[in-house]
Amino acid sequence: MNKTILAALVLLALLAAGAAVLAANLGSIIKAAVVAEGPKILGAPVTLASVSISPLSGDGEIRELVIGNPPGFKSASAVRVARVEVSVDPRSLFSDEIVVRRVAVDGPELTWEIGPGGSNLTRLRQNAEAAAGPDAPKTGNAPSAKPAKSLLIRDFTVTGGKLGLAATILGGQGLTVALPEVHLTDLGGPHRSVAQVAAQALRAVEASAQGAASGAGSRALEQARGAVRSFLGGLLGK
Repeated sequence: MNKTILAALVLLALLAAGAAVLAANLGSIIKAAVVAEGPKILGAPVTLASVSISPLSGDGEIRELVIGNPPGFKSASAVRVARVEVSVDPRSLFSDEIVVRRVAVDGPELTWEIGPGGSNLTRLRQNAEAAAGPDAPKTGNAPSAKPAKSLLIRDFTVTGGKLGLAATILGGQGLTVALPEVHLTDLGGPHRSVAQVAAQALRAVEASAQGAASGAGSRALEQARGAVRSFLGGLLGK
């Protein structure tokens, strides 16, 4: 057999083997990257159960994603979501810009906790802005290193979410309200880092949570007033 043909066949075999290895391990690679880089960007623990991505279509999902709280906050987590639907352009994985066609966060459970200096969600956003470096608006001063690749998310949605609020005036009882839908397009782009894209997304989620928390505060106040009126009525009736 011609040596050139043989060499080409060997190269094709190696490429096929490499593609098979990538297909088998793509989810694990992404999971390891999220767990390793997430805490650096957010300043809080990040865990997830699994990531499955088809190397051919780029479609897949993230299961059981949990974002913990920054130091100083007491609640168990800031964000919990059972399933995140994702769709990646597979060709972009080998380019300077990773293109994510869709990120659909379905039914997240957020916890709004007020602590020193603001809420836990605000702190997560500030940490991401600080990690994003001088090219993005920020409030923190933490240094950051630019990643080799930029990130573009064409469509980002958060639907069916719930926001938990600890209402002290209700004796510590939890209060849960619906989280308004979030829909953003074209997050990031050329020369935009993962931290910058995370900060953009968190700003939108934080704004949605603030609106929901304001409504929750009004409801909590009304419930507290009702509880006080019932208590006083009981005293007067004795």
